Amino acid sequence: MPLSDLFKKPAKKEPPKNDPFGSPEMQKKRYDAALEFLGVLQNNFLSSDGKGHAGTTLSVAAWMAGTSLYRAMGYKQDPPPGTIMLSDEVNAAWPELMNLFLYYCQRNGTEIKPDQMVLELPAEQKPKIEIEQAQAQFQDIYNEIMKKQGLDYLDGARAGMIACSIVFHYHCTRTRDIDPNVAAGIVSMGVVAGAKTVPPPLGSGAGKAKNNDRFLIGEREAVIREAQTYGGVYVDPHPQVLATLKASGIDPYLIHEQGMIAQIEKKIPRIDFVQADVERLFEEWKAKPEDQAPIYVRQILWLKKNAASHGFEQQGNSWVRK
Repeated sequence: MPLSDLFKKPAKKEPPKNDPFGSPEMQKKRYDAALEFLGVLQNNFLSSDGKGHAGTTLSVAAWMAGTSLYRAMGYKQDPPPGTIMLSDEVNAAWPELMNLFLYYCQRNGTEIKPDQMVLELPAEQKPKIEIEQAQAQFQDIYNEIMKKQGLDYLDGARAGMIACSIVFHYHCTRTRDIDPNVAAGIVSMGVVAGAKTVPPPLGSGAGKAKNNDRFLIGEREAVIREAQTYGGVYVDPHPQVLATLKASGIDPYLIHEQGMIAQIEKKIPRIDFVQADVERLFEEWKAKPEDQAPIYVRQILWLKKNAASHGFEQQGNSWVRK
């Protein structure tokens, strides 16, 4: 089910005067922009069975809204990306965005009291991507979506709060994998973080793959983050394929092995292990039953035996073509 199916459109009756909603036409533009960006979030952070990491998806949505707010401030200085900007303007604009978020949450059936938001995140809900990675990967597409709807940076931030409220509703009332007060705290802190963290220049290509001349191996989420940030190719079988293989008694490792061999035969220049100490893992597993090892460890064992015959030599946590 698309996340957008869970959102209730605002009623014809407008909220109180002096609200930031604007005209019905403007509300529709923000709503349409939010729905389009939700598709991006869904494609990147939800699996085919609708499962995902709530803390990560909520954080990315809030960071993008906050990053749009940062640009709405129109700063004259040009500090390096990642610099934290202390801004009274952001402190003044942030409450309006949070009030929008709380309004949409209430319309969808969940009332959040600001003084009950949890700002000390439990370890299991901390985002699995850094804000700089998210800005690099998503800011260009986010901005293009907002421009297509005719939204400036401030209205882009407001559209982001609609997206946040839909992600909130999905994880808090449908999958119920996060406490609402924790989820609201993530959005609150995420908007501020996005609005105070200097992003890369738009159109700089910071989020595009920088190096696809390497094959990445490691734990799935670490590999995906590495590829999104620095580039690289990897094997990621669809969950339904893996389930079918297991049901048929076929070892899923074979897909990963054949994917690696295919890249070797294409003469890829290097194979990099992500967040893995190759020698430690090899020593730990070389005398144990191979079929009990994690897939990426089995790939280490394969490379130790076979890489040299394919023209590779090991260099630390990588194998490089001679």
